[in-house]
Parts: sequence; C-alpha cells; structure tokens
Amino acid sequence: MEFIYPVPPAPRTAVLVPWFRDRWNFPILMKQSIRVFPEGWGMEAARYQPAAIAGTSRQICALMPWRIPSLTHAVIVLARPQDKRLNDLDRDLFWSSFHVPVFEQIIGNSGELMAFECEAHDGLHLESHHTALTHETTCSEPCPCGRKTPRIGVTDWVESEHRIAACAR
Repeated sequence: MEFIYPVPPAPRTAVLVPWFRDRWNFPILMKQSIRVFPEGWGMEAARYQPAAIAGTSRQICALMPWRIPSLTHAVIVLARPQDKRLNDLDRDLFWSSFHVPVFEQIIGNSGELMAFECEAHDGLHLESHHTALTHETTCSEPCPCGRKTPRIGVTDWVESEHRIAACAR
C-alpha cells in the first residue's frame, strides 16, 4: 500500500483505514511517524495523539464532533477510485471542524497511490496511468508546487483564461 504525507516530513499520523492492515510501503523514516489503526478511531488512536489523521470521508465526518487536541497538521481524506471526490463544501466543513489543511488522495483497489493533493491545493497529481478519469479534465501545466505531473481537479479555472486554454489541450 502506498501513502504520501502531503508536506514532508510526516508528523505523527494516524491512518484509519483497514486497507493498510497487512501491507504498507512507507519509507523507513515514515514508519516511525505513521501508524495504522485498521479498526478506525478509538481509544488506542486517541492515546497515540496524532498531529494528522488520514481516513475515508465517512471516517473524517464521524470525527467532527470530537475535539482532538493533538491534531495540528492535516486531515487527509483517502478515497478509492469509485468514491465521490471532495467538493468545496466538504473541504470548508472539515476546515471549520478541525482547523487544519485538508488534503485528498486516491488509493487504487490494489493499494497503489493513484493521485494525491500537494501543499498547493491545485488539483491532484496523477501517480498512476491506471487512474480512471470519467468526468475529469487533466491539466498538464506545472503546479505551483513545482511538480510537472498531470493533475485532475484543478479548481481555479475562472481566475485564468490562460490556464483554461493550457489545460484543455
């Protein structure tokens, strides 16, 4: 299984999805700061005192009423390719609940990282050629973060006619 913390180095991060239970491919340094809780959020995860949490949209929604004092860095929404992507309302809701940046990653059904959102929050960088793009346009213009990989879900279409033309190609 693959997972990228969006703004390295990874702080103490609780990954709440069971997909990472048996197989995980974190680099050795990340293994020291990332812990998988395959049963989701519970007393053990709370005792871990994560600075960041990664889980499905449903799991993150369930955590909104909790006050997690250790959460200081990020919420990372992990989705499968067939799942609904985050929209602006979801992001605003998570921001107002947790007061930390929200990132999104798409993990393939066989565990590969397919797309991830970087610190620029300008779409998801495609990491896999197997990412199904049913209703999304790919933008190949360089990201503000400096990466040159194609992205999906670029949001500031209205701000730049140049970007619209560049990404439509």
